[in-house]
Amino acid sequence: MREATIAFAGMLQASELVRQTATSGTCSQTAARASLGSIFAMAPESTEAVFGGIGGVRMGLRVMVELFSARSGQENLQSLNYALGIAKLAGQVVRDGKRQAELGREIELIESAWQDSEEVLDESVLSQLADAYQRHISSLDFRLSINGKPEYLKQPEKVAFIRALLLAGIRSAFLWRQVGGRQWRLVFQRRKMLGQAQALLAA
Repeated sequence: MREATIAFAGMLQASELVRQTATSGTCSQTAARASLGSIFAMAPESTEAVFGGIGGVRMGLRVMVELFSARSGQENLQSLNYALGIAKLAGQVVRDGKRQAELGREIELIESAWQDSEEVLDESVLSQLADAYQRHISSLDFRLSINGKPEYLKQPEKVAFIRALLLAGIRSAFLWRQVGGRQWRLVFQRRKMLGQAQALLAA
């Protein structure tokens, strides 16, 4: 349950960052760096290590607490809808072994540029991640529709950033599946997940 909670928090965090970017043109750079870094965590020692520690998914855990304790507003529900869409996309990729392998190879090629980058969020790396998302995810049957302000959704660099964040969400969705996360758990075990999220935030 702890692992599934952390992984789902990763999905919610990427989704919340997408929502913030699409609606306000900006988001937490620290949370974005942790989410994008998770894409390159191929052989982590633990679930939280994917995000560089629990601090790396603090935003996602906060969104989860608000969602599962009935304090959620429209913003949190939007993030949840994106997370559920991301889970659906990840499921389609998992069922297509060739696509998943090709995506993995492309991410490996981008990793060295990510490691060498001096900037917190390097635009050339974001562009490469966005291209990988377009090639391997946008071509799936299911398409995730992002709502936001046209002035942000028309800017190529913002669109690239959103696609890179969606790829981070898919990385978390892969992790969620690996640790036994399933959609029915969000209905029947939400109280347990809420308790886990609150404990992780308090630790």
